[in-house]
Amino acid sequence: MSKPNALFNKRKLVLACCAAMTGLGHSVAFADAASAEDVEVISVVGHKLTEFEQQNDGGALGKRSIQETPFSVDVISLEDMEIRQVNTLSSLFSREASVSVDGSAYSSFGDTIRVRGLGLDYTQSFKINGMSINSFSGELPYEAFEQVTLIKGATGFMYGMAAPGGIVNYSTKRATQTAVSANVGLRSDSVLSAHVDAGTRFGDDDSFGVRVNAVKEDGDTYLDNGGIDRETVSLAFDANLTDSLLWTVDLIYSDRLIENSWNRFSVNMAASEPLPATVSGSRNLAVDGTFDGYKNLIAISSLKWNINDNWQLQLDYDYSKNETRWVKSLNYLLNSAGDLNILTYEQYFDVDYDQVQAIVNGDFSTGGIKHNVVFGVSHQEATTYRNDGGQFGRKVTRNYATSNLYTPGDVPAYEATLQKDAPVAWVDTQQSVFVSDFIELTEEWELLLGIRSNNIEHDTSDYFASYHDNYDDTAVSPTVALMYKPAANTTYYASYVESFEGQTSAVGEEYANANDLLPPLESLQYELGMKMAGQGWSVSSALFRIERGATMVTEDNYLIQDGISLYQGFEFSGALTVTENLSLYGDAMFLSAEYDKTSTANQGNDVGGAPEQQFTLQTNYNVSAVPGLTVNLGGKFHGKTALDAANNWELPSYTLVYGGVSYTTTVADNELTLIGSVDNLFDKEYWAIGDSYGGGNMRIGEPRTFAVKVKMDF
Repeated sequence: MSKPNALFNKRKLVLACCAAMTGLGHSVAFADAASAEDVEVISVVGHKLTEFEQQNDGGALGKRSIQETPFSVDVISLEDMEIRQVNTLSSLFSREASVSVDGSAYSSFGDTIRVRGLGLDYTQSFKINGMSINSFSGELPYEAFEQVTLIKGATGFMYGMAAPGGIVNYSTKRATQTAVSANVGLRSDSVLSAHVDAGTRFGDDDSFGVRVNAVKEDGDTYLDNGGIDRETVSLAFDANLTDSLLWTVDLIYSDRLIENSWNRFSVNMAASEPLPATVSGSRNLAVDGTFDGYKNLIAISSLKWNINDNWQLQLDYDYSKNETRWVKSLNYLLNSAGDLNILTYEQYFDVDYDQVQAIVNGDFSTGGIKHNVVFGVSHQEATTYRNDGGQFGRKVTRNYATSNLYTPGDVPAYEATLQKDAPVAWVDTQQSVFVSDFIELTEEWELLLGIRSNNIEHDTSDYFASYHDNYDDTAVSPTVALMYKPAANTTYYASYVESFEGQTSAVGEEYANANDLLPPLESLQYELGMKMAGQGWSVSSALFRIERGATMVTEDNYLIQDGISLYQGFEFSGALTVTENLSLYGDAMFLSAEYDKTSTANQGNDVGGAPEQQFTLQTNYNVSAVPGLTVNLGGKFHGKTALDAANNWELPSYTLVYGGVSYTTTVADNELTLIGSVDNLFDKEYWAIGDSYGGGNMRIGEPRTFAVKVKMDF
């Protein structure tokens, strides 16, 4: 199989960046060199104790601490990502009880996630530094980020039209001093990786900073005959042009190729048949020759002006380009014996995305009442290119082959033949104007009022008009919240928000009405919550109710919108320092999700794909007898889940255990860290949800995997 051509010579760029940064003078470690007795151990729980102090980029809410944000928010730190060796959305959110994963990092649709049982979308639910990007592959290069923030629930007011499950915001790394760090790693089965992270500050008073990350990953994945080849380069530049003017630029390029990528099952069995027995997570049912190639280019520039002590202006522009070429194999599960019918299709699919945003925020008083206001405007445009027709149109081969889940048949290899000829298919445009006001009624009571006006347009090209109609609509997303703060470290809140989906969506190939256009859905959210922290402990909780327009699959395999999906639940999380060396973190979600106000037979059924409950527990222990050594152990319980909207099948509950160890010491005045981790420690076999529509799609759960890394800070 020939790999897709690169946009430019990436290897030369990686080498040039590494050479330039490693050549910096007087390189020092990111952390000061220390004796073995003084080495600071890594903790996967520690940052949770101070999480509420972190600043959150809340879009139309402005930048506020998590303590002062009237919504449920989780933060994942760089330290946490490093010790757990995060490389997928699944591992990123492995300890977040409100999050479940709908795909595998090595599947032909990439990862995407659910929050509170609601699926996130590729085009509006993922942000970098608060700006929208297109992330069709689902996975971003985690090495480029300092922190990941998850804002749960409907966020349409804060960021514009988006799926109501939540927003994942990635914050890029910044140069803090001149430093170089390098690591090499090995991951199951034989995936080798190398990563250089280098940064420096220069100019008068260190006014300028630049940080570069370069990554190469290549090898055989845990899937039989599966492989990955990934290259990433990122650059973060910042310049204090004056005492009040800051300019930042972020560039990220990633080329990710997954070979022989297997896909989810579409369950086409009779309703009376039980689900088949599970199989090993390394089982790969992909047709030989299938692959998923994703090239992503992201460029973000921001100008921040402190007009005076009370007012700030921020101008942002971001551009992202996603080039996708794939050959997919879709498996239709025919019966409990595991018989499969295989469909293949290959296609080019590109998206160009632009966003411009301007925000003014400031403080003023009216009488004895203080106001913190945010005014903003935003324009987003996503242009989609597809080759569905013509000489080089999408190639779909139904009944390509038959096989079996337990005794795979002799399936012929697939040879990709398409050439790239992808004209404009459609353009989605979103424009919005928003304003919010945090009103400090007293020292203890604060009121939030906000409103966002959104206009969305879906314009099809002449060539694609036979598939889609044009669409134009305007929606208003109001929000209101009341916060009570009896102490500096305690907040109680009640909030209400309305939200709309990010854009129209095309029905996938596995459904009978493939390529039909589904309009954006409306959602309403009510939430009561609490955040509290003290010396060595923190707790938060939330009661929520989300009403969302329902998407479901009919008995004759049509994907439709009808009625609403009602999500009601409770979340709780807490972190505790038990002793000087032992800390704990726990997270829980209880969820009731059902279809309501629908004209179909699904009325009152559980929403397909939404788990009834999930729990996580994470421990961290610093071994005092061995300075620099820390171990961690955790687990996540996944509750039983309805597989489909008709509730014909239910996926049983399962528990996954994971753990890790790290050891930090000094070698020749440089800090050396050894990290080892294991996921699915007991190699549990399980079925997991395989799509975000509740359409009866499931996937094979991941097997036990290992990862080791050696890191040196110079």
